[in-house]
Amino acid sequence: MNLKLKYYLALAVTAFVFISCNQWDEHIKVIDQHRNLTAMELISSNPETTKFAEILKKTGYDGLLSTDKLITVFAPVNSALQSVDMNNVDELTKLVKNHIAYLSYTTSGSSFIAEYAVMINDKRIPFEGLAVGEIPLVGGDQNSNIVVNNGVVHLMQGVIDTRLNIWDYLQTQSGNEHVSFIKSLDKLTMDNQKSVQIGVNAEGQPLYDTVWVNSNPLLEEYPLHDESKNYTYILLDAATISKIESKYAKYFKRIDQNQQDSIVRSELIKDCVLEPVEISADGRFASLGDVLIDLKKNDITETYNASNGIVYKVSDADVKIYENKLKTIIIEAEDYSSLYPNADVWSKRYRSGASGGADMMLNAQTNHVVYYQNENDSTISITFTYHGFPEQNINLRGGTAQFLSEVSNCYIAFNPTLHSVGYEMFWTMHDDIPWHSDGSYTRDNENWTPARFSQKLLVSFPDSLKLSRQPNAQIMNHFSANTVFSSTRFEAGYRQEKQLFRYLTSTVAADEGLYLLSKNPDYTTDEEYYNLYQDSDKFGDNQTLISPTYGEATLWVANTTEYKNVQCGMIFLDYIKLVPQVDINE
Repeated sequence: MNLKLKYYLALAVTAFVFISCNQWDEHIKVIDQHRNLTAMELISSNPETTKFAEILKKTGYDGLLSTDKLITVFAPVNSALQSVDMNNVDELTKLVKNHIAYLSYTTSGSSFIAEYAVMINDKRIPFEGLAVGEIPLVGGDQNSNIVVNNGVVHLMQGVIDTRLNIWDYLQTQSGNEHVSFIKSLDKLTMDNQKSVQIGVNAEGQPLYDTVWVNSNPLLEEYPLHDESKNYTYILLDAATISKIESKYAKYFKRIDQNQQDSIVRSELIKDCVLEPVEISADGRFASLGDVLIDLKKNDITETYNASNGIVYKVSDADVKIYENKLKTIIIEAEDYSSLYPNADVWSKRYRSGASGGADMMLNAQTNHVVYYQNENDSTISITFTYHGFPEQNINLRGGTAQFLSEVSNCYIAFNPTLHSVGYEMFWTMHDDIPWHSDGSYTRDNENWTPARFSQKLLVSFPDSLKLSRQPNAQIMNHFSANTVFSSTRFEAGYRQEKQLFRYLTSTVAADEGLYLLSKNPDYTTDEEYYNLYQDSDKFGDNQTLISPTYGEATLWVANTTEYKNVQCGMIFLDYIKLVPQVDINE
């Protein structure tokens, strides 16, 4: 009985395998029977695609489909092309280019293997199941994955919509202020690579057969026309543009009003270029520049699915200023733009506790004076001298001080972009040289205290002459003639963030232009060590620095706060923090 069962089971399996193999062979036969044809020959010979074959010949793309280049053709059947104007070659060409792709795109089971096809017009057409750009394939194995000797052909039930990219769509929105502005930035520039010199003129200057190309700085930064990118764009109406640009204007002040208007408009346009997102509910949505724009679903008046993203036309939107459009600025010390006097006296120090993993140190000498009362109640002062070498011996390196700065107003420079707003400013430093903070290393004086250091911030604003240092160490173009920003002194051994305040500078004639801080001889606490500025002007008060215009500023963190020349002082800097003073509700 068992033997018979095994016999019949084996017979059944053999029959099943035989039938399955025959079915697979037939399937392969269907697929392979056109391998000796080109895509053009197949489409021309198929009675279902003769109209598409005619279009290919009219537009000249029959040649491409007859070459040995690997292509995939999504061929609409005749019934899908009934309403096509066969005399409009331009439109026929657009249609053809949206149905041919280089490389091979095939299906497996109930879907395409890839996520999208890149057509020869560079547009990315998404696959969804067995549909291409929402147009389904013609049913039946014999109508898809048809292998020819130069690629694959799929028969389509309809015509794939030729969608505009975002920029092409925006150009259809005549009268929109943002679109008009972007177009106004177009300019013709010479293509140096394609332009060919054909001789010289009478002055000996080269003559070119010039090739001109259109360029647009905003579209180069935000390529809304690039088919390989994917964005969501928010197209604002006139009232919303006016509302938000009016809000932006006071933070982007320029001396030239036209320049200011252009900057404000550019800023808002950039804030409307979002990361790819479908807006299906109210929310805050991030732009490419990480600015959040507030949108409500009910304010969307129209949606266009472009070939490289989505465009939403809206009747209202908003952009918050506080810690959104204007954010706190963190300037890492190691991201400096220049150093003075040279790199030999500056060190980039890698520290795990530092912001960004590193800080900067200027090696120079400074004095720290300690006052105490002796047994006779007399005030005695002791001066301790510090520098940046790891040991007290200043001649540690070959018996010379070649890596020690002995000139006044050494600085480390930065060029942040400031808005026309007030800033509260902070900085952090850490003097972690052991003998500066631990008296057991070398000190035996019972009145010794850890070292204390000062540094200052020099500023020149956008639209103003930049800071400069004269050979005699005098500073030019600082925003104030008699004040400078600094903080209370740093104590060695501690990582500290301190707020900067505006202090008066020395009135001693020999100190003119050096911006030494004015010291208070009657101080009782470190907060009173320097004389605080007690007034206010257009640049702020003693806690706030107001930038009158928007743009690139110049900031120098410099020494020479208490002493000058040989004792000009060290600098330790981890970062500078600039906090814009904006209403939290704005």
